[in-house]
Amino acid sequence: MEKYYEIRLSSIGIAIAMIVLGILLTIYPGVSGTIFTRGFAAVVLILALSHAWKGLRARKHHMGGNGNLIGAAVFLILSGISFFKPEFVLSFLPFVTGALLILDGLVKIPLVKSMWNWGGEVRGMGILSAVLPLLLGIFLAAYPFEAAAAAIRIFGIFLLLDGCSDVLRNSMVKRAER
Repeated sequence: MEKYYEIRLSSIGIAIAMIVLGILLTIYPGVSGTIFTRGFAAVVLILALSHAWKGLRARKHHMGGNGNLIGAAVFLILSGISFFKPEFVLSFLPFVTGALLILDGLVKIPLVKSMWNWGGEVRGMGILSAVLPLLLGIFLAAYPFEAAAAAIRIFGIFLLLDGCSDVLRNSMVKRAER
């Protein structure tokens, strides 16, 4: 455990990098998400080219290769969508999550109806357990790109706080050693 703290204390450069990255993610979440998605597109393009090369080599040697060529086509399409429409890729997960939350809220409505006569406190918790997922789900499904940008911003804030805490801890430990 002591080695961990020695290694962590010497990483002031990493803490400063976390602070800078956290500031960038917090101030520019949309641009950060777009850059991330386009980086993802580049990696997927490399995968597509790799699969195409393997598929063409396999076909040249009469060993099939159709699966690799189909995989290359799928990866190429995903790469194109990720590069030219990054907001679609960024909004996919919040949209799906929103749809599941809406479903969860709707499923709880009959439960709330069956618990209606159990008293005000139970009824209130039941209503809350149905309404909160519905509202959050509607927000996520209606504004998926904004939700992705908010998640990136929150991640940036946590990165910023973690970096600042590392710098403060480092300075406090060094001050205590003197």
